[in-house]
Amino acid sequence: MTFYGINNTSYTTARELGRGGEGTVYELQNNAELVLKVYSDQLSSEKEDKLKLMAAMRSEEIEAYAAWPTDVVYNADRKACGFVMKKLKNYVPLHHVFSPMDRKRMFHDKGYNFLVHVARNLAIAFHKLHTAGIVVGDVNEGNILLNPNGMVAFIDCDSFQIQHENGYHFCEVGVPRYTPPELLKKSTFENVVRTANTDNFSMAVLVFQLLFLGRHPFAGRHKGAADIDEETAIKQKQFAYSLENTKKKLSPPPDSFKMEDLPEDLAALFHRAFEQETRPSASEWALALGELSKNMATCSVSNLHTYPSGMEECPWCWFRKNRGIMYFLDDSYYQANSMLGNMEQFVNSFKVQAPEMRRFAYKKPLQVKSIKLPPEIRRVRNLRLATCVLLSAGVITAFALGITGSLALLPLVVYTYKWSPWAKRLNKAIKAKGDELTHLKMKLQTMIRDYEAPADYVNYRKTLEALQQNILSFRQLPQELQNRRQRAEEVLYNEQLDDYLWQFGLDDHAIPAIGPTKKATLYSNGIRNAAQLKMLPNIKVPGIGPKNEQILMAWRRQMANDFVYVPDSYKLNIAIAKVNDEVAQMRIQLEHNIRREYQSLNFLKMNIDNRLTFLENQLDELYPKVRVTEMEYEAYKKLAA
Repeated sequence: MTFYGINNTSYTTARELGRGGEGTVYELQNNAELVLKVYSDQLSSEKEDKLKLMAAMRSEEIEAYAAWPTDVVYNADRKACGFVMKKLKNYVPLHHVFSPMDRKRMFHDKGYNFLVHVARNLAIAFHKLHTAGIVVGDVNEGNILLNPNGMVAFIDCDSFQIQHENGYHFCEVGVPRYTPPELLKKSTFENVVRTANTDNFSMAVLVFQLLFLGRHPFAGRHKGAADIDEETAIKQKQFAYSLENTKKKLSPPPDSFKMEDLPEDLAALFHRAFEQETRPSASEWALALGELSKNMATCSVSNLHTYPSGMEECPWCWFRKNRGIMYFLDDSYYQANSMLGNMEQFVNSFKVQAPEMRRFAYKKPLQVKSIKLPPEIRRVRNLRLATCVLLSAGVITAFALGITGSLALLPLVVYTYKWSPWAKRLNKAIKAKGDELTHLKMKLQTMIRDYEAPADYVNYRKTLEALQQNILSFRQLPQELQNRRQRAEEVLYNEQLDDYLWQFGLDDHAIPAIGPTKKATLYSNGIRNAAQLKMLPNIKVPGIGPKNEQILMAWRRQMANDFVYVPDSYKLNIAIAKVNDEVAQMRIQLEHNIRREYQSLNFLKMNIDNRLTFLENQLDELYPKVRVTEMEYEAYKKLAA
């Protein structure tokens, strides 16, 4: 398809790169640096004006951080239908560094300092756009891309808010978890003027997610009975990690990086961004993050373990040692896999060392001393028993003395035993002990499920399957090379054969059962000689059924009987060289895949083993506690019997 720019520059599309809700993005012929987006629906005049204005605004600084419209394109009917922008090469969505597993797969040699570096570049990008009078508006982790060097770039720029002489081209979309409270409280984004200050909230959320390994600043544990969702928390400014809000309803989730571990000036920026009306600018963030980049410590255990220099110990080693969590791969982990340097040796001797799947069994002798009831419980029990004994003795004495109606007091004894205030206090204590036991059992069951079916085991199986497939493909490379060489020579052979068969025209030869009418039909379908008959199996020619097709192909073979293949050494050498290069590239890619999957496999195994060891220690502590609580509960129940 060919489209035309504002100045009649022509753009011809090539391969389709992607298709979304708004339209389709294509590569361009003869220009590998640009791509073209074609909208699915007809553009309004307002949208066309916005794209024209954006194309006129383009500058090197803007294009350094955004896939910005460089030209508006029109179809053959001269209707605006899309725009041209630069092609972003080797970029992935920003959220790939939020997820630990994605980070380990795609940026395996990058540590925490890389996340700080990305956060700083993100702030610089916002600063450059704001300086140009541009408000992003719809900020989220999906419309910002990242390359291996930590550079960021915005996409979907046609949704940005752009100011013009008479007002604004509005951004009328947004993702709630990145939207500031003042905009969330509105019923719609239509005709809403956004500012750099509203952008600064969204940017602060992304910076927080980078520094806190994907955590959201408004997601945490509620201190009350009901949960608070992210949107509600944003509206109420319930910053879960706040060090200043003493009445906050949310606290950070477990195993989180701590706000206290950041420099004070950076922590202050987060508090201003999430708890005040006027938020820090992008330039303030860039300066603070730049200072943090300069003041990072490196752990002695691993070069990947970088952290703010103000911390007393490496947090990543702490998480690994005390919580069984690995946030970053170790340098030593990669060095241990040096055997992968000799790929043939590795694939020929590859063996799976699967993680040990364990069933929980308490191995230590369970030593429980006799259960001692709390003094308060013993006192209540004794009071109830003493009262019942005294009442019973009184009834028996009165009965022995012949006092009339003394037996009528027996229900009072029963009441005292079953429903007196002392009995109620005992029942309350029994219920509390029962609730404690239920909670501990649920915790134990959850921990046992995690122990016997580790969450990473599914990923381990998938990674193992991918690795085995790559190893199989690597082992098949010699056969693949031979097959491709053979196919390359077959192509050259068939080219020569076609050249030879081209001389045998259908009209020049008598072919059984194929008369002038059928030959004319074949002519009208582009088949005029023996060479072109090879198209026959792939097209339907009226009047030429399977039987006639069989006759024609037999005649073609007959004409080929005298063909002599004389290899063209020059062409053959070029074809073989191309095949060799293709297979060499396949080998490089397979080696890369095998190294990556093998490293991931070992990491997952290590993570599973670490997690099992950690859980085993926890279970060894919890299981006796459950058993003791069970015995205590039984002892309590006997009090009410």
